[in-house]
Amino acid sequence: MEDIYVRLAKHLEDLIMGYPYNEALLDLLKEMFDPIEAQVALAIPTNLAPLDVVDMETIGSRTDLPREDVADVFYYVSSSNLIYTGTTRAGAKGYSLFQVGYGVPQTFFWDGKKDDRTRKMAKLVLKYFSVPTTGKIYGGVPTKTYKYSPANLAVDVPMQGVLPHEEIGPIVDATTKIALAHCPCRMSATVLGRTDCQHSLEVCIKYDEMAEFVISRGLAREISKDEARHILEDWEREGLVHMVDNAQGGIKHTCNCCGHYCWNVGIIRRRRIPRDTLMAVYFIRETHSEECIGCGACGEICPVDGVKLKDDKAQVDLDWCIGCGVCAVSCPTGAISLNRRFEAGGPDSFADLHGRIRQEGGLNL
Repeated sequence: MEDIYVRLAKHLEDLIMGYPYNEALLDLLKEMFDPIEAQVALAIPTNLAPLDVVDMETIGSRTDLPREDVADVFYYVSSSNLIYTGTTRAGAKGYSLFQVGYGVPQTFFWDGKKDDRTRKMAKLVLKYFSVPTTGKIYGGVPTKTYKYSPANLAVDVPMQGVLPHEEIGPIVDATTKIALAHCPCRMSATVLGRTDCQHSLEVCIKYDEMAEFVISRGLAREISKDEARHILEDWEREGLVHMVDNAQGGIKHTCNCCGHYCWNVGIIRRRRIPRDTLMAVYFIRETHSEECIGCGACGEICPVDGVKLKDDKAQVDLDWCIGCGVCAVSCPTGAISLNRRFEAGGPDSFADLHGRIRQEGGLNL
């Protein structure tokens, strides 16, 4: 009979935001689940979009384990934050597997702990989520899971065709609940002793049902819309980049990324995966040379190291610019504008986004 962890790893490949199979994944799963828990995880359907759930009766019908064993497993893995919990459309308590980018590897780091368990998980996560694995996850289909939202403080600069749903302010306004957690990328680097990144750690924002989950599990704290707006502006001045779901509505989170260790901006900064393979980039920078004084401020803050001075003027590498707008925040003369690259602003909703990714990935769900 095939090893339970091999079976679970292959099961997780079939999620919309699935886990590419390799030996490092087996090590991660062995640390997350004991064999009985892995058997129950195998009974959780993979035909769910991120944050969708099914009730325990549906899952129990898909396994031969006694009902009381299934209930005990769910109590433990949910209290240990190893699966997602929410409410079904019928109002019952529901469960689903964490999908990549929606719980794994984030759940190990959201609460900001720096203990031995966190360090152990950081090592396993680093081993599994290599650059090639990340490329498979996010580069496998045309529709990208995430996009960059231009810095709110940059909206006063000339910005060609920006729509309200692409601005971070309206994204916050549209939410019903907001939670603030720690950045998984920088937290994992910190617990592994990497100290060259001095950016803030508590910068991961969740909205609506994702916020409900992390607050209820003690992984984050609730904040108001006003607090969210203020701290987002602080992070823009710090040079952090807003990464959001690539949808026009129903956005579930805003990551605030840097070029040191964050899985997307850092990879682009190091030129490991082409920008457009990894992310949806709807805007690109333009420099108005007659207004540029060659101060170098935009080059210092650029998270992807995409600006150099040439003949005392800023020169932008347009193949790697991510259109985040933090350079415009730092420009003292207003020499920077953002131009639209593509007409579309992403799928209509969070559900449409993952429906499209599922279809493009050829998943028969």
